[in-house]
Amino acid sequence: MDNLYTDYDSNKKRFEDDFKECSDFLLREAVICGEKGFFCVMDGLINSLQLSQMVVSPILERDITFKDSQDLQNKIKLSVVNSVELKDAFTFEDCYYFLMSGFCVFILDGCNKALVFGIQGWAKRSIDEPSNESNVKGAKECFIEALNDNKALLRKRLKTHHLKFKQIKLGTSAGTPVAIAYMDNRADESLVKEVECRLKAANLNTVVDYGELVPFVDTDIKSFFSCVGHTERPDVAVSKLLEGRVVIMTEGTPFAIYLPYLFSDNFQSVDDYDNPPFYSGFIRILKYFSFFMSIFLPGIYVAIGTFHQELIPTNLLYTIASEEIATPFSLMSEAVLLLVLYEIMREAGLRLPKTIGHAVSIIGGIVIGETTVMAGLIGAPMLVVIAMTAISSYVVYSLYESVSVLRFLFILIGGLLGMYGIILGAGVIFINICALNPYGVPLSSPISPLDRHSLGDIFYRETWLKLSKRRVRVNKLRGADVDTGKEK
Repeated sequence: MDNLYTDYDSNKKRFEDDFKECSDFLLREAVICGEKGFFCVMDGLINSLQLSQMVVSPILERDITFKDSQDLQNKIKLSVVNSVELKDAFTFEDCYYFLMSGFCVFILDGCNKALVFGIQGWAKRSIDEPSNESNVKGAKECFIEALNDNKALLRKRLKTHHLKFKQIKLGTSAGTPVAIAYMDNRADESLVKEVECRLKAANLNTVVDYGELVPFVDTDIKSFFSCVGHTERPDVAVSKLLEGRVVIMTEGTPFAIYLPYLFSDNFQSVDDYDNPPFYSGFIRILKYFSFFMSIFLPGIYVAIGTFHQELIPTNLLYTIASEEIATPFSLMSEAVLLLVLYEIMREAGLRLPKTIGHAVSIIGGIVIGETTVMAGLIGAPMLVVIAMTAISSYVVYSLYESVSVLRFLFILIGGLLGMYGIILGAGVIFINICALNPYGVPLSSPISPLDRHSLGDIFYRETWLKLSKRRVRVNKLRGADVDTGKEK
């Protein structure tokens, strides 16, 4: 990294050369109390009114008595400018980073240090209702792409000095600010250090989205399930912070990731804590049932229909046989074909403009829902099974990526090995989930290893009279050392 020069012309030439053919780079020379200096900003990233009223006008209009350039710079910093966010920059790289972050860089002749003033004013999306984690009774605001606003959303809810934001810069070519949020009186210190070390070890040119950071903080064990959670809701992030977890927020993305992540987090929602306990428990059991059905139902149907027909009631077996006897494909081929067509329609409806997406749904429903059955290509029972599988996979949407691949695998296993293969494959999946142990906290906890004191918010939800007395900490779950966070 090249340090700033003390010579005014050298600094000015370096800035002009590096930002050559950059139409959004603005540089203004000025004379301050007889000393030369210049201001530079990036157009579109700053608030022009704040630049004039808080930085340029006070510096140019103030008559300052000084000994040398260093003394003049210090007096400008301490008693002239009105900007609250004020920092020093000693290298050209630091100056460029602040410029891209909406700061004004001020360099004075005879000083090898720049003053940078925060006057950010770029366009940003307003805080709106969450689109991916919708709810009925909870809060109606979500994270946006501006990191400072996202930090303010957390600070607004956690009015305590124990909430800490450790901001780092990631990216070798273009630095991106990333904030690590945690509660210093709840999160394990070793957990925070481990997360920070893993992030700093990420060898990326720049960080465009949060998904680029996930592999660096995820587990090293191969699995279909991620050990990193993500959310667009500030209230969810706050609840995770209160449990001793670490939240990572990236500039330019409206999602925050948090860890350690528990498998049971996929089955919890904001509405669970606003609804009566008996209804919340019913919904959670329904979610677990939908999860298993979305993975295993097509495979079980194919396995039973191919190898274990004796398990099907006689009347139902007659109905299935009468439908399938006229189709040219096997049960396994039908299931794979239907799921592939469904995924194609889903992806097309997701990527197309909204004005065209509805047409894809209508055409797909007609082609798959009626025409294929009438043409004798697909049996009606198989269509019902795939429809139930597709709908149940959206109940726990956070696991959709894992479920969409696993159900293909279990269809193949069921069509080739029958129920014995399904049971063996399910055992492998469960063992894999139990083997994931990121940051010393098992992904399957508190179910495995079993902790009865922590089950009050897993398969059911206890009343707030009991939940208010619990002090949940992820680093206190069985299998993790309370002091070091390492596996016992």
